[in-house]
Amino acid sequence: MNKGSGALKAANMKWLVSLAAVDVGVTLLFVAPGLIDTSTLAILRAGAATSLPIVVLLLTGVLSHEAKARLVFWRFNNPLPGSAAFTKYGPADARVDMKALAKNVGELPHEPGEQNARWYKLYRQVSEDAAVAHAHRLYLMYRDMAAMSLLLMPLVPAAIWYAGAPPGSRWIAGGLFGLQYLVCAISARHSGARFVCNVLAVHSTKKVKATAGG
Repeated sequence: MNKGSGALKAANMKWLVSLAAVDVGVTLLFVAPGLIDTSTLAILRAGAATSLPIVVLLLTGVLSHEAKARLVFWRFNNPLPGSAAFTKYGPADARVDMKALAKNVGELPHEPGEQNARWYKLYRQVSEDAAVAHAHRLYLMYRDMAAMSLLLMPLVPAAIWYAGAPPGSRWIAGGLFGLQYLVCAISARHSGARFVCNVLAVHSTKKVKATAGG
């Protein structure tokens, strides 16, 4: 979203790589369970430091921000969480005083695109707040995990088929990655809502002065 997003994504990389390492281990269990030993674990650890970051970057970079948001919030139009900041998330959060928020930031929009644009401006003003930055990091992490899981859901069964594993293994692997996607998507959805509301909560408690770059 801004220059801080790069730092947040870099901080999340170790968790994305860890998830990818677990996924590789699970795939090996289906393809060649006899290969899972101490030497294989050592190879996985080495891969986590070298090859897996590249794979993670490719998988998470192939989709746009909006495409990833669609995978999380399951809506095609206006999928970004800020699109419902003032009509859904803010009013539902007990920490956000909507009347005080309107008093501090001005009239609140209702159209989804305008909501996201206004919320983003408010976010830029408080992006350094610890609670806002933490929620932002979690949202980005779970969102990228969800995207990676969905992309792996067809790729891993295809790889297992190519390796000659039994058909049942392909279905089980696909189901496991589908479950992983659902868990990550729901976690990202909750984190995204929290991210949006943390920004609104700050602005509802005080009038934040706009900076030159905001």
